[in-house]
Amino acid sequence: MKRIWVAAIFLFLYLPANLFGQGLLPGEYPALSSLTDNVKVNPYAQAGFQWVGSNLNLPVENEAVFLPLHVGDLDISLKDANFWAGIAGINILAYEKYSLFGAAGGFLNRPFLTSGTVPVSAGGQGTSAILEFTNTKVESWFIQTGIGLGPVLLGLYWDHFAFALGDPRTDAGPIPNQTLRGDILTRTFCPFIGLAMPVSSAMLTVTYSPLAYSNTTLSLTSTQNTLAQLRYTWKKPGDLLNAMLQYNTPISSAVSFGLWGNYSWMRMRNEAELEFQNTPIPLLSRTREVTATMTKYVFGGGVTLGVNF
Repeated sequence: MKRIWVAAIFLFLYLPANLFGQGLLPGEYPALSSLTDNVKVNPYAQAGFQWVGSNLNLPVENEAVFLPLHVGDLDISLKDANFWAGIAGINILAYEKYSLFGAAGGFLNRPFLTSGTVPVSAGGQGTSAILEFTNTKVESWFIQTGIGLGPVLLGLYWDHFAFALGDPRTDAGPIPNQTLRGDILTRTFCPFIGLAMPVSSAMLTVTYSPLAYSNTTLSLTSTQNTLAQLRYTWKKPGDLLNAMLQYNTPISSAVSFGLWGNYSWMRMRNEAELEFQNTPIPLLSRTREVTATMTKYVFGGGVTLGVNF
């Protein structure tokens, strides 16, 4: 190990000093010059506004101890869900043909609304409770990375979207004497393939995956201080489609400014494994198969500031 460190220090300190001592600058080495001339690095930052819409249809597993109570499918829809968004990324292009890319971004936290419908029946009598919730504590981020071979893109995508819901109310107003609270978390992972296509002086990038794997966890607390946790894991992958239009213009030899717009759509609709747990005494825990649906779209736009070297 000591010899390895000595060799590394020698290469790091002696060789550059020797090159400059001989007047051999990097530009005077044909191989190194060719490499630097044919590799372009473009780190960038984006800011903008994104609108999110989603609908979840989740079968609810319940256990009734004293009444033959049945809770039907829970429908949850996002309303007024719009967020300031930020993205940081980097593109590396070699020989105008091969590329590496990566980006990470997320939403700023802000309150938004969801509405939900919960059908409930007992003893042959049924009703549907339509509630509206105020949502806070938004945690939203994504990571995307991959390679490009000419216009063809191959990559991986992850995202995480979570929020806390509370303050349930009907059209008549807040529900009295209740403390219903909940947390919803959705995670998605998929490999994707895509194309980067020039459109006039802009660039259109379209990616698609039929292999989007996702799961959703719903945790609820009630006035009786009980906790129910339901985790839905789809057995088969869904679809994820994303399109982005990017226009950049140079404002100096090293800095560019641009505009961007994007649209993303995802659908999960097939059999899922539902893991149900709650904390009354005795503890109840079980797993069963259900059919669950999740659709989501995101669209928005903003500005880009990039550096080129």
